[in-house]
Amino acid sequence: MNSCDKLNDLRNAVVERLGEYRAKHVLSTEEEAARIAEIYLPQKLEKVRISALLHDITKEYDVKKQLQIFEDFDIIVDNAIINSPKVMHALTAALVIPREFAEFADDEVISAVKNHTTGCSDMPLLDIIIYLADYIEPLRKFEDCRKLREYFWQGIDGVKNEKDRLLHLYKTMVMSFNMTVENLLKENGIIAPETIMARNSFVLKCLSISEEKD
Repeated sequence: MNSCDKLNDLRNAVVERLGEYRAKHVLSTEEEAARIAEIYLPQKLEKVRISALLHDITKEYDVKKQLQIFEDFDIIVDNAIINSPKVMHALTAALVIPREFAEFADDEVISAVKNHTTGCSDMPLLDIIIYLADYIEPLRKFEDCRKLREYFWQGIDGVKNEKDRLLHLYKTMVMSFNMTVENLLKENGIIAPETIMARNSFVLKCLSISEEKD
């Protein structure tokens, strides 16, 4: 079986386990991630597609089932995660990939899935692409999603220099984390430490590239 057939089989398997709304989001995220990867990571396009397809495989599980997965893997969950159920699926999806999708259990894929919700410090390009694609895929209608999508795609248009492309990507990531933090503060929600570290990491990356340009 060639890689294209394997990818199609994975796509079908993922769609079958999800509801219609979630399946459409996952397929849209896959296409958005591939589009971004054509600019930043064309040599890993297949891994990008695989990561996008797997990123939400446990999204529809209730909290009880999410916690059971942590228990299955002998992972003690702290109160921050217990009280932030929206971030659980990224962690549990990363855990079950080797068990349920062993053929695709690549370290880079697992990392991209694990970090697609909170981010983390020093995210590799693959992680960044999945995080961003999940945020701005075209079916997302929230105002912040629309703003970030427009900012990224309008800003990248016509940019040819590699450093400027990276700077634009990193600025987009800072903007995304700022939006997330602002919304969580309004909701009096818990902000994952990984999100703060990710945001600061990208601010520093932007400063470093800007200094080099000067």
